[in-house]
Amino acid sequence: MPPRPDTQASTTDEIVAAALAAKTELDHVVSEAAKTVSEAERKFWQRIGELSKSRRGAQKDIAAALNVERDNIYKNVRKHTEA
Repeated sequence: MPPRPDTQASTTDEIVAAALAAKTELDHVVSEAAKTVSEAERKFWQRIGELSKSRRGAQKDIAAALNVERDNIYKNVRKHTEA
């Protein structure tokens, strides 16, 4: 086997430091993604709440369109619209 080039991280400390830096970056990206998903869910359920109040029976129609129970719509709208 040919020897490894000197340009690679060869010490344990360098490898550990690089792994920890990569983990920190991953944690940051995951945190930002979770915030984005949470914000999107909040907007979605707020919009569904507006639509469900638009006319009598709208919540039932929305439940059928989303293939969920009416109670699920009620609970999620309430969860995402209360401050």
